[in-house]
Amino acid sequence: MKPRHLTHTDTLQLPITGNGPFNFRHTLWKPSHYATGLEAHTETRSWRTFRIDSLIIGVALTNGGDDRTISAEVFTDGDYTPGHRDRLARRLTTSYGLDEDLAPFTELAADVPAMRDPLHALAGMRQSCPEDHFEIAVIALLLQNTTISRTTQMTRNLLTRHGRLVHFDGITLRAWFTPAEIAAVTAEEFKERDRLGYRAKTLPHFAAFFRDHHPEDLAAADNLVELFQQIKGVGPYTAAVMASHASRDPAVFGVDVWNRKILARRLLDTEDAAPEAIHEHLTRLFPGHAGTAALYLVEHEYLHTPVAPLLPLDAIKTWNQELRPSTS
Repeated sequence: MKPRHLTHTDTLQLPITGNGPFNFRHTLWKPSHYATGLEAHTETRSWRTFRIDSLIIGVALTNGGDDRTISAEVFTDGDYTPGHRDRLARRLTTSYGLDEDLAPFTELAADVPAMRDPLHALAGMRQSCPEDHFEIAVIALLLQNTTISRTTQMTRNLLTRHGRLVHFDGITLRAWFTPAEIAAVTAEEFKERDRLGYRAKTLPHFAAFFRDHHPEDLAAADNLVELFQQIKGVGPYTAAVMASHASRDPAVFGVDVWNRKILARRLLDTEDAAPEAIHEHLTRLFPGHAGTAALYLVEHEYLHTPVAPLLPLDAIKTWNQELRPSTS
């Protein structure tokens, strides 16, 4: 399959209006995040694909010439309207926390010994969540009760069979599928062809729910946790994970098998601890900002051994050649 070429259609200059420092590299690239093919990062440039309605959008992001602006070169595959432009600008601002106040967390972190090294190395890092509600739900599903390698495999299978392959600004990336595009796929197909295991039963329910709930309506919902539990197969824990990422609440974090031991070691000087003990400790040290604190501690743990390292400039050609459909 040859990638679909996207055409340059716009340039956005996005101001960083939130108080506190801003770290371009570590806001966009997280050392703990597993490879999906949806994004790529070098030392100075990041690429990411987005879906807004049926439109496929590729964005190349750089510092906009100063520390308080991000420049976004926009590439699309169809009719790019003023409405798309406004929604993309809002999505990028929200995805990377450009309007969030980091100063209160920074002040709290400066007085906590366990945070000194992470704060020094990652100062100005904001939470990054470029996925929309549907995409967050799919990722949360794929991360349930498994290893990173297995999650990576399932993500690759889904994006290869149901997503899109695109090329823009010299980079080849995958793009998400929309709920409508997989609405007719059966649980049996997800299980046998995409090898999702028990998750195959839930994904069709995700597709139906998010096809019928517009992103703007979800953003205005009063209680996402309750709303997401309307989806068959979604319980309180998964709904809370989905909602916390979607709402970007700095006080909320999930203690799971991935981060429990990291946080126990960094905060409690022990190899493991109960999730309740970790939650209580973080909340006491960082009232209102426990989620941000957990983010810094976890990302610092992976900083020198990242799951998906930064891409050297001379490796982009190889990246483009290797990002081809293959399921396993």
